[in-house]
Amino acid sequence: MRDTKKLIEENNQKRKLLSDDNLELYEDFLLYIRTDLRVAEHEGEELLLELLDHMLEAQHEGRPAKDLFGDDPKAYADEIIDGLPREKKRDTIPFIATILLNLLGWGAINVGLVYLVLSQFVEVKDSISISSLLTIFIPVLLSVALGIKIIFALIRSTLFQEKKSHKKAYWKAGLYGAGSFALIMLLAWLKPDFGPSVQIVWWIAIIVGLVLILSGKFIQRQFNTH
Repeated sequence: MRDTKKLIEENNQKRKLLSDDNLELYEDFLLYIRTDLRVAEHEGEELLLELLDHMLEAQHEGRPAKDLFGDDPKAYADEIIDGLPREKKRDTIPFIATILLNLLGWGAINVGLVYLVLSQFVEVKDSISISSLLTIFIPVLLSVALGIKIIFALIRSTLFQEKKSHKKAYWKAGLYGAGSFALIMLLAWLKPDFGPSVQIVWWIAIIVGLVLILSGKFIQRQFNTH
């Protein structure tokens, strides 16, 4: 049985053969299925490849791919999704962990770079309390978990429409991200420091960030080969 990574690679190559109109429709199916966290990833990729083969066959015969799915391709997608195995919770955890590790990793790298640059011009505080770290980490964890659902829902709302409203979805996603960041920063600013502190060294922060990002990539690779 081909692993998930092989299926994705085959999908990437085959869909280059679709015409522009068929490619647009197929990518709606692709995003609609991949952004449904209930769907088991491997079975979802198998289904996408099967849909792609059917569309390529219809295209070769000179038939429009839309004829395969009726007047309501979204309803068709919902129907086939209902027949797919559900993703186990233990399989969704690595997905969320990968995103979280990437966010924390890039955050640590940015902190290291900011401290490096600012320290050349002004005196900067080189320590942060554990309480402040927790005040930032816990809201980030919650906002990432909620943000994944919200952003995926926004993406799905733009699919299978003749006039796609991507800009509106991007604005909503941007507002959510900006609002979450502002709230987290406000909580960190308002809450008084207490408890032990840890020293911030710019190069250590960058190394920690790289380790977190690489850990996320390792987890992603491990769970994409099952």
